[in-house]
Amino acid sequence: MVPKRGQGLFILYFVVLNLVLSAIGYQYADPNIWYPDDKSRWMIMLISNRLGLLSFANLPLVFLYAGRNNFLLWVTDWSHSTFLLLHRWIAAIATLQAILHSLIYLGTYVRAGTYASESKLPYWYMGVIATLGMFILFPTAIGPIRRKAYEVFLVWHVIVSILVVAGCYWHIVFEFGHQWGYELWIIICMGIWAFDRVFRVLRLARHGIRIADITVIDDDYLRIDIAGLSTAGHAYLYFPTLTWRVWENHPFSIASTLTSQRLAAATLESLDKTDADLEKQPRLSLAECSRSTSENRKSRTRSVVASTTIYMRTHSGATAKLRSRTSIPVIMEAGYGHEAFASECTSSPTLIVLAGGVGITAVVSHLRTHLGRKKLYWGCRTQALVDDVLGIYDDFDGAETELFVGRKMNVAEILSTELSTAGTGQVCVLVSGPSGMVDDVRCAFTRMIKRSRKIDAKLVVESFSW
Repeated sequence: MVPKRGQGLFILYFVVLNLVLSAIGYQYADPNIWYPDDKSRWMIMLISNRLGLLSFANLPLVFLYAGRNNFLLWVTDWSHSTFLLLHRWIAAIATLQAILHSLIYLGTYVRAGTYASESKLPYWYMGVIATLGMFILFPTAIGPIRRKAYEVFLVWHVIVSILVVAGCYWHIVFEFGHQWGYELWIIICMGIWAFDRVFRVLRLARHGIRIADITVIDDDYLRIDIAGLSTAGHAYLYFPTLTWRVWENHPFSIASTLTSQRLAAATLESLDKTDADLEKQPRLSLAECSRSTSENRKSRTRSVVASTTIYMRTHSGATAKLRSRTSIPVIMEAGYGHEAFASECTSSPTLIVLAGGVGITAVVSHLRTHLGRKKLYWGCRTQALVDDVLGIYDDFDGAETELFVGRKMNVAEILSTELSTAGTGQVCVLVSGPSGMVDDVRCAFTRMIKRSRKIDAKLVVESFSW
């Protein structure tokens, strides 16, 4: 997905900052004990060391931005997807700095004729391990690989990252000991990683092991229902009995945390009919009628329980194995979400939602809680998913709905119609779906806003990528 304007500006700021810090503040020391009477070699050493230090200084941000329990999520209220985007960019910067640091020193020692002796020292090969690890991580973390082989990517990423951290730490300790404090940057990385893992365990322990009911919708989609559990936002699901890799987990958006409104409405209707029947019976006294009504309502109320619903599109990995199960033990690492989206949507009198496929899961709560005019445009590959979702949520609490089953939505035409005919008050356009669709909506929305400054609208992107 193309970075948003704010994200792009922040990335640009970080790139410029690193370029400036890499280029200024160099001073030649004369005399010096390292390279007396060799100014060029002295300056090359300073540049290489600066690049290595900046790479070290960027690494804590790389680990922090990748974490699920990043405290900046709570401070800034930015989305986790935004921090993952920044994680990838800063990791690329740190990797480039590490590679340049290594190549400059390699060239220096080769020209000086000392490469053979230096390359046998512990600090040298630990530095090689760290640099190669960072270099390998970059191409193996691209989007297509992450999506097609998420389990392999996750394990590979963690293992190589541990080698990078160990290589960086011992590279410094073997060369300088603890006299300059460069290793503190790596210790900070360890602390950030440990903090995130401890909080993950606490989130897992909060809900314990549950039983998930699995419903196969069609050849592409599944529905997972976890009774007695109420949560929101997105969560990571662990299926400890699905494979021998018990640590594997997958992120999903949560579609619902309560029983469906159809059940609630049916319950209320049943209660009303029962109360009316009791009142019509002449042989019952007022006290008996009240007692019977009270007992009936209590028993009916107990049947309405919290439940978490998740829709997923299965792929070739562990999710495909769920198709052969009807129920399975599950551990949920929940409590993740972006609460700012809720206030952004409810503050506008009109809500226009564009969803693609299982992107509907991320917008259900917004549709059900918005009190003004709301309309859903939903493009979906199969009718089966549409029928299942509508069977649970009915009309999304009165939202106008237009479906595009098996065909592509013309998002530009939809936005043109909705924004040009909008009445008074601000319009909130909420989009959730594949990255290509999100980019199309953003481009069309930007063109319309530039074309007509009279349009009072805002765009909210509700997406979760990793």
